[in-house]
Amino acid sequence: MLSRRKLLQAAGAGVGASYIPLVSAEELLPKSGRRIVVLGGGWGGATAAQYAKRLAPDIDIVLIEAEEAFRSCPTSNWVIGGLWNMADITTSYEGLRRRGIKVVRDRATAIDAAAKEVRLTTGKVRYDRLILSPGIDYIYDNIEGMDAAGRARFPAAWKAGPETALLRQRLAAMPAGGTVVMTVPLGPFRCPPGPYERASLIAAYLKRQKPGSKLVVLDANKKIISKGKLFKAAWDDLYRDIIDYRTEQELIGVDGSDGTIRTAFDEFVADVGNVIPPQRAKAIVHEAGLIADGRRWAAVKAKTFQSAAADDIHIIGDATDQSSIGSVPKSGFIANSMGKVAAAAAVALLQDQAPPTPSLANTCYSLVSEDEGISVTALYKWDQETRKFLVPAGAKGLSPGRSKIVARNARDWAHAIWADMLS
Repeated sequence: MLSRRKLLQAAGAGVGASYIPLVSAEELLPKSGRRIVVLGGGWGGATAAQYAKRLAPDIDIVLIEAEEAFRSCPTSNWVIGGLWNMADITTSYEGLRRRGIKVVRDRATAIDAAAKEVRLTTGKVRYDRLILSPGIDYIYDNIEGMDAAGRARFPAAWKAGPETALLRQRLAAMPAGGTVVMTVPLGPFRCPPGPYERASLIAAYLKRQKPGSKLVVLDANKKIISKGKLFKAAWDDLYRDIIDYRTEQELIGVDGSDGTIRTAFDEFVADVGNVIPPQRAKAIVHEAGLIADGRRWAAVKAKTFQSAAADDIHIIGDATDQSSIGSVPKSGFIANSMGKVAAAAAVALLQDQAPPTPSLANTCYSLVSEDEGISVTALYKWDQETRKFLVPAGAKGLSPGRSKIVARNARDWAHAIWADMLS
């Protein structure tokens, strides 16, 4: 018997010709002209909707997002570390509505690529071009004990929201002298320096508020995978007696009843546990047949971010497969850049024009204490020969060390880029 996924793989140009439709549903926002639908209102999706409307005010732009407001994953570590609160990283979608973008608060349940429809819990929305910025799902398959109780005991907090606030509350409630244990999965994953910034800010909080406490960091990788020397220098100077950092410690199991976290080599009991699991693109992208079997991420044509499986669908943000675009990190700033490229490409293709030659930019800030930060910056240029993004010579650099100026720049950058996306 054919699986539902195989039936859905009639996904536009380059995909099989057979097609069996999904169950009919009521059409929402009946379509009368050209339309771009954006699924996902995060860093990539909000940017794509914003810039598509700027480029083509006459094209109908619909943004579908399940959450009431935007919450920033970059900077959510600042909440966990007690520097900001959830309100500081939350922005409404009213700015997009004022621009004439139709913001639909609903959960997408399926993509019918052949019919050019997104299915929601309340009906369906038709499109001419679809920009997917769906984000990630966690992979718990190979972690013993990660049932509902295990997930509640060891929240990931790798999607800004209730788990962010929960982890913050648990740190605040932990008595002095306690043990915090966090895990880092094998890459690739969302925000490569994110776990190490989190470790820094948890350690800073313990140093300020919980004397005698320890933070054990169990990293499945062989080393810190982003800004390693800068993080290690900060930890050696500031948190030598707090952070116990261990490499090649892949998580194999947990016990939610007593707080145990196990790797192949060690076992720890955590007063506060933070398990960051491996990740993959959101299930809806897999179910639509837009990701090859056995792969975690969606292959795209890097110049336009069109799906390798469906020419009228663009996929951006963390869901994209790096092997198809180049050594581009899964970061908020990159998602913002991808949103602009995809918006320009989608508009051009709807107007029967050639998409512009793209480039991407990335600046990634990480706080290592309440008032000091480090950063990395890179520019990515489209390369016609490899059909991927490459970093030209001299177009990438690290901050020379931690500094208060970088921390101030990080806060200013956050407010500026949220305004770029959402106002």
